[in-house]
Amino acid sequence: MTEIISLKKKFVNSTLINKTCKICRKEYPRTQEFFYARKSHSRNDILVYDKMCIRCDNERSLEWKRKNKEYVKLDAYRYKSTEKGYFKELWQGVKKSKHGCEFKNYEEFFNCWKEQQKIYGIKCPYLGIEMTKIKGINKGEIKKKTTETNISKDRILSSRPYSKENIMFVSWRVNSMKGNISPKIAKQYLQFVKERFGTDEIF
Repeated sequence: MTEIISLKKKFVNSTLINKTCKICRKEYPRTQEFFYARKSHSRNDILVYDKMCIRCDNERSLEWKRKNKEYVKLDAYRYKSTEKGYFKELWQGVKKSKHGCEFKNYEEFFNCWKEQQKIYGIKCPYLGIEMTKIKGINKGEIKKKTTETNISKDRILSSRPYSKENIMFVSWRVNSMKGNISPKIAKQYLQFVKERFGTDEIF
């Protein structure tokens, strides 16, 4: 005789005080301190708790990351190639800079990029070339070579810390040319100093 399996979900009282983790089989209070939860798709006033406790879920996640290191690394590179990921990484460098940082937070820093875009778009203010956010991914593989067209942060006056007046987003090519600057870039540089600080004196 063929056994008939019911498709009806077994009723579970969501108000029960405790819940058993399906992995470690330990019983914990049915709260978000011990289980990840999400809102029920049918009722907004009810939370649906995961089958495994937070500890087991975190261990499962860490184990997956250990077995898939290359995938995790590649995924991180993809995130850093997005505008948010790219500028978050630039912000970390600015915030921890030994030269000092006068920005209050990331939003204030990122707003400088938005204001610069209104004038130059995504082009380098010095060279006029389109800037990129390429984080070393080529055909699914990680390449660590620097891309010269990538956006980089630059202090207009090297004697001053990063600030709204003293930051410019330029291509990596310009930053690498500083030791052998051309007359064209030098002229543009002096113009930026005059616009930001009201003087063309370098100090």
